Amino acid sequence: MKDNQSGNLLEQETAQPIPAQPREGRPANLPAKFWDEANGRIKIEELIEDYNYMASRDENLIETNKRNMPSGYDQYRINIPNELLDHDEELFKQFYEHGFTNDQAQFVYDLANERVIPVLDQLTVSFEAQKQLAKLSSYFGGQERFDEVSRQISGWAKQNLRPEVYDALASTAEGVIALYKMMSSNEPMLGKEPGFEGELSEQSLRKMMEDPRYWRDKDTAYINKITKGFEKLYPGK
Repeated sequence: MKDNQSGNLLEQETAQPIPAQPREGRPANLPAKFWDEANGRIKIEELIEDYNYMASRDENLIETNKRNMPSGYDQYRINIPNELLDHDEELFKQFYEHGFTNDQAQFVYDLANERVIPVLDQLTVSFEAQKQLAKLSSYFGGQERFDEVSRQISGWAKQNLRPEVYDALASTAEGVIALYKMMSSNEPMLGKEPGFEGELSEQSLRKMMEDPRYWRDKDTAYINKITKGFEKLYPGK
């Protein structure tokens, strides 16, 4: 009689079931997009494709940095597009720490010139205009009185002055006051005055106001000289 404990599987009296192997779950560090949940396996093709894409991108970035990345923060060569901007060492250090190429750093400066500087200019003009208007309101005894006089000055100046002279005078409180004095007097006083060429007169002062130092450069000393001339011509006004 043969031993039933032989290795012949067909002769076994009771077949023993083979225990099912537990399905492995997604590895902890593997992104979900690379895991086939239905089949319990890694998506090898997708993983290889993604790896190749990242490698190619990194190679391009490294090559770009090799071409344009300066060797140190003090090696940036920036074309300063506006006098309000300058070479800022601390800013260059931040550029370098964050891996900015020279082109990227230049773009930051160009963008600031295009977007930020115009806003600052507008704020400066608005602030200066408010200061000048406050001076005029005080000079004429209040805003209501100035509003009334300003319309009179504007109408008179447009009829009697060249547009560029009127615009130059009307851009400062001192110029508006000078216009008011000119409008209020019928006959200017004539006479020699130190610091002025020829006779001191309304005509000579108007001629001086055509000088670029007055209307373009806003030369404080030159403007004060003209203002004092009008005060001499129209004392007490």
